[in-house]
Amino acid sequence: MNAILTVARRELKALFDQPTGYILLIVFLAINDFLFFRQAYLFRVASLRPMLDLLPWLFLFFVPAVTMRSFAEDIRTGTIEVVLAQPLTELQLLIGKYLGQLLFVWFALALTLPIPLGLSLGADLHAGVIIAQYVGAGLLAAAFTAVGVWTSNLTRNQITAFVIGVAVMFMLILISLDPALVGLPPALNAMVGRLGVISHFRDIGRGVIDLRDAVYFVTLSGIFLSLAYFALMGLRLSHKGEPRRRLRMATVLVVAGLVIVNLFGRHIRGRLDLTPGRAYTLSSATRDLLRDLDDIVTMKFFASDELPPAVAMIRRDLDDLMRDYRNAGNGMLRVIVRDPADDSTALDDARSLGVPPVQFNVVGESELIVREGYLGIAIQYADQTEIIPFIQRTDNLEYRLSSFIRGMTLKDRPKVAVYTAPTAQPGAAERTFNAFLNNLQQTYDVVTLNLPADSQPADDVDVLVLIGAPDALPADQMDRLRGFLDRGGSAFVMADGMARPGQQEFVLPQDVLWNDLLEPYGVVVESKMVFDIFSNEQIRLDTQFGIPMIAPYPLWIRALSTRSAAINADLDGVFMAWASSLDTSSATPGTVTPLFMTSEGAGVDSLMSMLAPRRRFPRTGLGVRLLAVMVNPAAVDEFDGPSGRVVVVGNSDLLQDRFLQTNATNLAFGLNAVDWLAQDDALISIRAKNRTPPPLIFTSEAMRDVVKHGNVIGVPVILVLLAILRLVKRNKLTRRRYRRSSVSEVSA
Repeated sequence: MNAILTVARRELKALFDQPTGYILLIVFLAINDFLFFRQAYLFRVASLRPMLDLLPWLFLFFVPAVTMRSFAEDIRTGTIEVVLAQPLTELQLLIGKYLGQLLFVWFALALTLPIPLGLSLGADLHAGVIIAQYVGAGLLAAAFTAVGVWTSNLTRNQITAFVIGVAVMFMLILISLDPALVGLPPALNAMVGRLGVISHFRDIGRGVIDLRDAVYFVTLSGIFLSLAYFALMGLRLSHKGEPRRRLRMATVLVVAGLVIVNLFGRHIRGRLDLTPGRAYTLSSATRDLLRDLDDIVTMKFFASDELPPAVAMIRRDLDDLMRDYRNAGNGMLRVIVRDPADDSTALDDARSLGVPPVQFNVVGESELIVREGYLGIAIQYADQTEIIPFIQRTDNLEYRLSSFIRGMTLKDRPKVAVYTAPTAQPGAAERTFNAFLNNLQQTYDVVTLNLPADSQPADDVDVLVLIGAPDALPADQMDRLRGFLDRGGSAFVMADGMARPGQQEFVLPQDVLWNDLLEPYGVVVESKMVFDIFSNEQIRLDTQFGIPMIAPYPLWIRALSTRSAAINADLDGVFMAWASSLDTSSATPGTVTPLFMTSEGAGVDSLMSMLAPRRRFPRTGLGVRLLAVMVNPAAVDEFDGPSGRVVVVGNSDLLQDRFLQTNATNLAFGLNAVDWLAQDDALISIRAKNRTPPPLIFTSEAMRDVVKHGNVIGVPVILVLLAILRLVKRNKLTRRRYRRSSVSEVSA
């Protein structure tokens, strides 16, 4: 072991004693940081995904450049023979050099740590996800370094070693991509696709360290280190001798064994979920739901064995989820996995249940291949059936499955009445809320409330959802709504303090009718429109030159979650377009819980609000504005008012379909709010699992620039200074003349 560490220290020192090593580090950092911040600041998301997506392609050139001289230079100069003449085996030399090269690549990765540290100044980063992502990057570096060490053993020319290393690593990346697999037989397609590095690396990048991915990278490193050992031993063995034949046979057996472990490693179970709230692990609410089943629930999983690599990784997640559901069901949940492509009975069953085949368009070189496959689920309970025809994503699948099961097995479904105010502004687009209503119907009996025509809410209504507000209501209808809250009914109120935008360029304040209803709670929707300079969405603008421009739109707010209640505990924020602020100064202390707020860069338009994206927004009088609250009268004993719960949001477009397409957390919040109002919290912890990275919001432009330039320029500059100091010191040592020491100096 001491010999291995000695060689590793020598390799590492050699890399840091030459300008080439520092040049490689500086180029790697400069390219990585520049491209990362270009993406991260564009999308305003605090995630390392832009860096991780680019990292395999950067490693494609960086790692071969680091490793190309490890053995090639020693072979060219004949130093390898001198080294092996020492009390050092070939295996110790190989492992030592590999470890030294790998430590250098890991050091380059460590130099990117200022990126998440800088992002933490503008977002609440999930430490577990960052740890998992760096573990995945370290495993990728280990595999690529093994490739580089092997190619350096093949030749005495460093440039040749570099080119071969780039070619081999490129193939490992390429076989993960669909275009490279076009035309292969289905069985071979799936096998080759599992050998690519991208899918395994991307999986760890989610924040889940899966044992199957770790086994893949470890075995890949072992394969190329075995080949490197064969090449190193071949330097002193005769090409036709018996020892070389035995070595070749042993190497073939070892490599074959590692390939088999690599291919069948997908059957190994075990993973470490480091995501917030363990988003990829079955929640306790789902386990409780499945444990309390009183009759058999059948879950039929129709999945093709041969799927494109990108979809195959989804299939792997689904297999894990199906196994977790089966284990949690205690025999009351049956999971049946069938492939309609190979089983005519399964094909007929899929057709009868409404699970169709889906066509996958795979683009190859100068050709387009269309393939069919199945990836759908049908859930059956008694005479009820729910289906998911095709699963495109797994981030919300647990909620969908559990809500289906709960909706089918629930005996008494609460009733929700929904009122939607008509569009009054000329030219305003018609609003639809189909996604929200369809999700509600999975668990609740949903009815439409027409005001003022209906005498509802009826006695059997548990929750009232009010989207927008009418201009006026008869006094008797308002009295019925007050009576609904007085008897314990709950309300979800979403209203605007300014008129909703139509074709006009500005909007004016309007009275919110529901403020009379909310007065006993001490909550008021203000007749103001909020803008947020720091936390907002970006929109596309057309310019006079015909080139689109991306610019921030402060009236489209990225509201920040307080995480102070079950409704929003696992949500980073929601999107609100043209929102109004709330005033809770008259509320009874202890009854109101803030849910969503602006950043410190928020202001309000109170007399009139110009909607133009390019308008100037004032920088004075900025501060935090309240946008959504929940009120629980039962939280205090001295509350003198209605007993019903309410959730109030200063925005009626929160759950509109056009905004839910790109803001899934809005839907999660809306459904969570209804669950809390109905005092039915079973699905909140499942639905609120948050797999989206937090928004990136800096409190000042100066801090934003410091983080970017500190990484893109500052870290490389510091590295340059350290390199100069070390190289100058080393040059001074090399110029020092040899001087014989006197006897007195030696004795001293």
